[in-house]
Amino acid sequence: MPARAEAAEPVVINDATGLLAMAEQPEGNYVLGADIDMRWTTWTPFAFSGSLDGAGHTIYNLTLSQTGEEQRITYDGRHRGYQTVFAALFSSVSGTVQNLNLLNVKADLSTDQPCFLAGIAGYLAKGTITHCSVSGRLKITSTAPQCGAGGIAGFGRGLIQDCAVDAEITIVAVNPASYCEEYLGGILANGFADVENCAIKLEGFTSVRGYVHNGGIVGLSDVNPENKRYFGFVRGCSVDARISFFEDVEDRRAYCSAYVGEIQNDDLIVGKNTAVRFESVESKAFARMLLPDTDENPVYNAVVTAPRCKELGYTTFTNPKTGYTYRDDYTAPAHTPGRWEVITPATYDSEGVRRQSCSECGVLLREEMTPKLIASASCSLNESSVRLPYQATMQLTATVLPEDTTDKNLRWMSSNETVLKVDGNGLVTAVGKGTAAIYVKTGDGLSSAACEWRSI
Repeated sequence: MPARAEAAEPVVINDATGLLAMAEQPEGNYVLGADIDMRWTTWTPFAFSGSLDGAGHTIYNLTLSQTGEEQRITYDGRHRGYQTVFAALFSSVSGTVQNLNLLNVKADLSTDQPCFLAGIAGYLAKGTITHCSVSGRLKITSTAPQCGAGGIAGFGRGLIQDCAVDAEITIVAVNPASYCEEYLGGILANGFADVENCAIKLEGFTSVRGYVHNGGIVGLSDVNPENKRYFGFVRGCSVDARISFFEDVEDRRAYCSAYVGEIQNDDLIVGKNTAVRFESVESKAFARMLLPDTDENPVYNAVVTAPRCKELGYTTFTNPKTGYTYRDDYTAPAHTPGRWEVITPATYDSEGVRRQSCSECGVLLREEMTPKLIASASCSLNESSVRLPYQATMQLTATVLPEDTTDKNLRWMSSNETVLKVDGNGLVTAVGKGTAAIYVKTGDGLSSAACEWRSI
């Protein structure tokens, strides 16, 4: 019997370029080797069928500005299918994603196509997402007959386990020409994925001309197509959520609950979940869109928190009128350089060594050689003999060679301070009658010059 081929070593990804290259081999095996800043990267979601191990690292400042090319059929609560597009880290996940953190993932997406928006998977195609976290702000504005947004996944089935979400999710679907089926979930917007041991912190806002399906964990749990059955579960999760919504439809349904907004799968087990806090806030008098910041023309104050040795920096934006605040523009951890410390002083015969460490944690940042000292070879004055009237002043100038002599200091002296005084810059003052000499010596003491003076 032939030996089983060993699995290929995972490709290590350390930067945004490596993440982009995954689209060329979406079936590959990958692991992150570093935290990755996506601030200046244009991201296009793609279908991912391989494995990605975040290894506890963080992808931060990811902006979802466009949907991927992939389209799939998704279903509403009446089992009507729609050709749908997706916006997330991946348009779909049929493989595995684990140990990955998404920090400050952002979306402000407008679409006229049925669309699902999420942090990791727009469509969960029997994939597995475990030990992952998503934090950020997701917003979708839709004129289509179906849309949804979830913290981890948008639509589909699979397993979502041991994940955490801290998100602000906003859905605006108020097309006056048609009704919309809308879905919002802290973990999953619509589908019948198994969800277990997840922690959700959610601020949700939905303004809908149509039917809302809002849940702290899942918006709509439904098995599609209609003749299928699935024995699934939503269990062991904790929810801290507030969902504000408006539903503009005659046969009002107003599905909004702490765990699952609407359950259409009779075989779903929902148990051992905890609502740390859940607020369902319905607006029946709809005057304007429900948004995180109620100020129509907000002006934000920005306060920068500098990065620390093991902590990312960020900027906090606050609207002083409403008190609404959010964090953005995360920056990589950074050490704070301290003063240089001389380890071995340089001499005229040998180089020296100096080091610079972090002033906060003490880790060594840099070590470098310092050049040998350069001795002075000569010193001369611009005057050799001067007659100076009583109480007059005159500036002496010293020239030291070579020009790159290490010690640039000069020491000035008068042989008789009752006749002449000289300051530290070579300014001579006649303070009495008589004769005296002015001396100058280089800082290294190796060269000197003198000038004779007579005060008259």
